[in-house]
Amino acid sequence: MKNDKTLSLLGICRRAGKLVTGFDAAVISVTEKKSFAVLAASDISEKTFKNLKYEVDKEGVTAVKIPFSMEEIGRACGVKAGIVSVCDEGFAKAVLKTVSDIDKEKEDLCI
Repeated sequence: MKNDKTLSLLGICRRAGKLVTGFDAAVISVTEKKSFAVLAASDISEKTFKNLKYEVDKEGVTAVKIPFSMEEIGRACGVKAGIVSVCDEGFAKAVLKTVSDIDKEKEDLCI
């Protein structure tokens, strides 16, 4: 069920220098208008995600929880992080599309 395409895109994004990791760095990239999407690991706390959404929503940037743990994201990106910010519009669109495809797969399995 897990979509390795999302993790692959995050790894490519990191190697291209278009990925910011960590809560504070992600919020800074959003406030500086450099971020196009913020992704949170499935195992971060609800409080952290709520705080992230509050900060990101003020700037009109999309923030979503993805179905991958911090460990899985770390393996893909080479950095252990629960929150990553995508600083390239093309990468952001591609990653968000793969995440929505995962959600559609889950819905199809539930029917």
